[in-house]
Amino acid sequence: MICRLTGKVASLGEDAAVMDLGGVSYEVMVPASARPELQRLVGNEITLFTVQYLEGNPAGANLVPRLVGFLAESDRAFFSLFTKVKGISNRRALRAMAVPIHQLAGAIERGDARLLTSLPEIGKKTAAQIITDLQGRTQRFLEPSAAPLPMAEMTDAQRVALEILVQWGDRRADAQRWIAAAVERDPALAEPDAIVRAAYRARETRVASGE
Repeated sequence: MICRLTGKVASLGEDAAVMDLGGVSYEVMVPASARPELQRLVGNEITLFTVQYLEGNPAGANLVPRLVGFLAESDRAFFSLFTKVKGISNRRALRAMAVPIHQLAGAIERGDARLLTSLPEIGKKTAAQIITDLQGRTQRFLEPSAAPLPMAEMTDAQRVALEILVQWGDRRADAQRWIAAAVERDPALAEPDAIVRAAYRARETRVASGE
């Protein structure tokens, strides 16, 4: 099973991104909320955390392999939980995930059916089902997840910190994500060493929370 792809975002369509990996291109369906960020990242190398499944009638012979991709492992985990709700298929979930995951989780935990019914594909009955099935199970998604910082938007200090992390054996896309999380928490970080330390703290926090 393909669980992670690292490559360049070649293009972005209405509901899927095309990822180039060493001369091979993969079509990856993405949630609606990820589109603005992915549009900004076209041409950059990133990591998508993926789910692979077969689409079609199991009784027939026309099963089509599909890939779904997310900018953060926590988003993938939410999707896996979300699609356990009766009536929420993979495609329906992707369309319904039109707002950041922490906002969706907040609506579920508050029992905010009004926000849920404002999302594509979600009616009153489905919103009630989502709250019934998931309330109390989505607290770990209440904090926003940081998307990777594109190289073009990094400061000189952040680029130096990135190269330090890569030299120490970390994956470039993962290191960009940790730096983004560190800077999101403390925008005043200006020295490479401080950014590296903060990036590792961000990584440890995410590992501890199961992301």
